[in-house]
Amino acid sequence: MKAKKYCRLFLAVALVLLLMSASGCGKEKVTAKSLMEEVSANMEEVESARMNLKADITMGMKQSGISMDLEMNMDMDIESTKDPAAAYIKGNLSMNLMGINMEMESYSVVEDGKAVSYAGMAGEWTRTEAPIENGSEMAGINGMFADGTSFDLQKKTEKIDGREVYVLEGEISGRYMEDVMEDMSGTMGDIDWSDMTMDVVLKIDAKTKMPVEAVMDCGDALSGLMEGAMAAAGAGDAEVSIDDFIMTCTYESFDDVDEIVVPESVKKAAGGSSNTQSSLDSFLNNSEPQSDIPSSLPEQETESGQESEAESGDTAPLQNADGTYTLTHFFGKDSSVNVAVPEGYEVSPYSDSEYLTFTDTSDQPFNDIYIGYMLDDDYTEEEMEEYYISDVEYYEKDDSYSDVEVQEKKTVNVDGRDVSYVKISYVYEKDSYYVDYGIWTFLPDGGVVQCEVTETSYQTPCSVLDDSIVETVMSGISE
Repeated sequence: MKAKKYCRLFLAVALVLLLMSASGCGKEKVTAKSLMEEVSANMEEVESARMNLKADITMGMKQSGISMDLEMNMDMDIESTKDPAAAYIKGNLSMNLMGINMEMESYSVVEDGKAVSYAGMAGEWTRTEAPIENGSEMAGINGMFADGTSFDLQKKTEKIDGREVYVLEGEISGRYMEDVMEDMSGTMGDIDWSDMTMDVVLKIDAKTKMPVEAVMDCGDALSGLMEGAMAAAGAGDAEVSIDDFIMTCTYESFDDVDEIVVPESVKKAAGGSSNTQSSLDSFLNNSEPQSDIPSSLPEQETESGQESEAESGDTAPLQNADGTYTLTHFFGKDSSVNVAVPEGYEVSPYSDSEYLTFTDTSDQPFNDIYIGYMLDDDYTEEEMEEYYISDVEYYEKDDSYSDVEVQEKKTVNVDGRDVSYVKISYVYEKDSYYVDYGIWTFLPDGGVVQCEVTETSYQTPCSVLDDSIVETVMSGISE
């Protein structure tokens, strides 16, 4: 009796196992290919998405025996829609070199049959336009989900914010990153991302079959391209290496983004005209760590009594027959002077008629000199001096600055005209050295020509400028 009892129990268990096995046979096994196909199909139905994109980059640079490391970090919140194709990006960019830390903002929309981008950085907006290409703003990074053959599905799932996720590891072509990296690639030269391959880790929600996170390692691919770009640019003995370049895209939500509209204030600030120059390029060329410090000069008014806000870059500088450039009044008054190009310098591509700028041509590694002229009026000698030394108090209170030294106002005669100047030197973040000259001279009609000269040097003290720069920059002023 006991043997029959055990036999019946064995048969019952076997039957249950058989039914479970049969049920299992009818369930399709999850593979990388099937999972990616399902994710791709789901993403095709998505009309909008919210994402966060982080990029952490470490670069090594070396020239003429001087080495330095550059760290760059980006943290961007992205809203994107499929129809109409549009994107809005807002975030932060920081670089250890010169202590840059700034907000970035951009709109990408369709206007009059063209793809138009408005980029805001360092308080300035630029507008660029290009022919419309196939696909939407969401097509770039989402394209990697279309092909699962190059991915391997890991055996174990993970947990992210309480959700079970599949983990896939593989390799993708850089063409999927081209749209995402459009702004950044503009600062690195003409990079063909399609030649790259990058290691990627994808994490997919096991329940919804929607992407949760994508982590891309772009370092090795970009290093090779940077070496080629440096050689093509004739950079001499300059060497650049990408030690790390990790991008992390987190998908936060889907189908909850309203229509993306460019504010009229942004369109007005961008001037409404095409500007093909990257805002980041412009900022880096003219950046100074104290750019967030408010000016202490009193507000100016136009002849009509209304406040006027000069928009840098609206008017290209005018070159005269004798090689000088015309500097117009910063606040629009009918006044101007001519400025000769200082010896050893060249006009900056970011210069305009209201703020005339020059950069040095010496090409010394990790050392740059910047000259900027402005024409204004209605100031006294005391106000000009106070303006140029007003930043010192800020430097002395901020731990980021050290070795702050101030050379009090001096007045010299240049071509029969009294020229005054102050000199300030300091170290920023322990390795970026600065020397600033604030120079000014008054014109017979009451106008004042201001000239700011800055030398920057990385890891070694500034060694190029001395007080002779005052005569260099002010001897070229003519009315």
